[in-house]
Amino acid sequence: MSDLILCDEREHIATLTLNRPAKRNAMSPDLLTDLSAHLGRLVENPDIRVLILRGQGTEAFSAGYDIGHLPAREGNEPLPDSNGVGLFQRMLEQVRAFHVPVIAAIHGFCMGGGLELAATCDIRLAADTGIFCMPPARLGTLYSGEGLLRFVNLIGIANTCEIFYTACRFNAQRAHHMGLVNHVIPAAELELRTDDMAQQIVRNAPLAVKNTKTSLAHVLQFQDFSQHAETLKRLRDACMQSDDFQEGRRAFLEKRPPMFRGG
Repeated sequence: MSDLILCDEREHIATLTLNRPAKRNAMSPDLLTDLSAHLGRLVENPDIRVLILRGQGTEAFSAGYDIGHLPAREGNEPLPDSNGVGLFQRMLEQVRAFHVPVIAAIHGFCMGGGLELAATCDIRLAADTGIFCMPPARLGTLYSGEGLLRFVNLIGIANTCEIFYTACRFNAQRAHHMGLVNHVIPAAELELRTDDMAQQIVRNAPLAVKNTKTSLAHVLQFQDFSQHAETLKRLRDACMQSDDFQEGRRAFLEKRPPMFRGG
């Protein structure tokens, strides 16, 4: 594995750090592959009782999926398949199913796929410098049904509508008000406070904590998307194949406002 993911293991606590600070820890296919590999290894370690996910530095937890790795359409040809989406969904499932509590420690930018990664964790602690955003509407694409449900469960339908429809940035205090993060902490104290919470969990009965997490997962299993999977895929594919998506991608890379035409 490369150094795109840094791993530290001590006193029953594992910390995985997304290590692309020059790209605001944006997730590339290589980073996702390495993160999945670390998650697969740690889930087999019975000594681990808490997992912490964080971004390298203080500028960003993660700015999301690296837009530069999204496929570009040639002329009127259909958009080629990208393995990035599959890697991302696989990684999220590993985090969701991880056998012990997962804490996200959020500095700075937490956007798009980075925000869903944080939302998939069990607990989110944010520095008061946190900046949050769900930008798919500004890119001309549709978020996955599973991802939308994750946010509805976490912050309710009204807040989910607001952050996805507007694609506006909001601060840590607003994120806390809507229930997206558990606590807002002065940036200089985030690492210490995250470690304190992890230690509190470690001091509890390991089997009780692990089985509580499993029980909570079973509580949510009544939400079954299987009968709607094909419809949701058609809606997502229509957005991904649209001219608006290509314009959104180009505008992001060129750092300019997109000019959407609705098709």
